[in-house]
Amino acid sequence: MSLKPLSSFQAQPYRPRTTVVAGLAVVAALYTGSMFLNWVGVITAGGSYVIVKGIQQANWILVVAAILVGLTVRVSRVPPDGIMRFLFVALDFFVPLGLYIEYIDNLGRAESYTTTPYLGPGFFLAVGATVMLVAATVLGWREREQWSETAGTERQS
Repeated sequence: MSLKPLSSFQAQPYRPRTTVVAGLAVVAALYTGSMFLNWVGVITAGGSYVIVKGIQQANWILVVAAILVGLTVRVSRVPPDGIMRFLFVALDFFVPLGLYIEYIDNLGRAESYTTTPYLGPGFFLAVGATVMLVAATVLGWREREQWSETAGTERQS
């Protein structure tokens, strides 16, 4: 009976899935880009209706973009662990919730002043990026299982 070298029982080196890394990076770039586009229409204190850019209305998305850059770097180095998975779920919950709150807030503000609500291209770019965010985090969540399945779990017979 021949002996196997110990290296055959060690885990394979981590190779990140490029779709997850690229997806998270693209979403961060889209969120940042949406800040420079028209976002929503607001009523000023003087009563005039003004179209504002995302940086003025929804600058919380820049925090999300910074978190995504950190997650992208982390996923490119090590497989997602429990804290990263928690961040995936938190982002998938709070970002759509924040965009929904922006939508309802804009709609309610417009109705109270009897104006037509306006949602600009920056808002819709952020909504599209959120769909990509959910897809990327689902792929990132599943990456740990796929990596551990191929991690050399051979047994001697």
